[in-house]
Amino acid sequence: MSDEVNITMPRIAIVEDEDDLRLSMMGYLASSGYAVWGADSAEGFYKQLLAAPVEVVILDVGLPGESGLQVARHLRKFGGIEIIILSGRGSVDDRVEGLNQGASRYLVKPVDMRELVANIQSATRVRQQLAVTASSANAASWVLFRADWMLQTPDGAQITLTTREFTFMDCLLKSERQAASRGELALALTGGNLDGFDFHRIDMVVTRLRQKIAAVTRIKVPIKTEQGIGFVFTAECRIQ
Repeated sequence: MSDEVNITMPRIAIVEDEDDLRLSMMGYLASSGYAVWGADSAEGFYKQLLAAPVEVVILDVGLPGESGLQVARHLRKFGGIEIIILSGRGSVDDRVEGLNQGASRYLVKPVDMRELVANIQSATRVRQQLAVTASSANAASWVLFRADWMLQTPDGAQITLTTREFTFMDCLLKSERQAASRGELALALTGGNLDGFDFHRIDMVVTRLRQKIAAVTRIKVPIKTEQGIGFVFTAECRIQ
């Protein structure tokens, strides 16, 4: 598929108080090419996480002190870490609770190491695909920065706007891809005082804006004239 994501191998932490199992998993994952470290408690995990960030945590539920479910709930608040619970507790209620606390996968011990790796890959693929999709969506959008009076093109070029250009764009975007009439635009540009206003000034603003945009990007200028009505911004544009 053309939109297939090349998966980056995540860094992994294993939080498991059974030493043999933790060391066995660490050895298998390391031999599979993963950067991995382990902890036997929530406290030990938190301390090491500060020095060695990870993208995936394999988490036992029955830990000494703070439970694995508490760890999952804590990690969920911050996001950015995929949680795979690996527990001897396999009832439906246990699995549902684990997923509700923030885990994306719930595996029951004993688990085949190949199944564990497959779940790591699947969880990572989904997260990275979502990240790529979000990045593409943002990159495909125009952005109007209200605080800075700046228009950003989809390819990242930034255009500083004059007072009239910004007011024109702000009015145009409030129409939500419907045509803003010349009357609406004139009211916005004059602050409501139309005495002596020359409507040709609107065309001058549009011309300057089109020229400014065309000077910094090859993307088609999305300001369209609607004959007899006004103007419409035809592309997706976010306001910040």
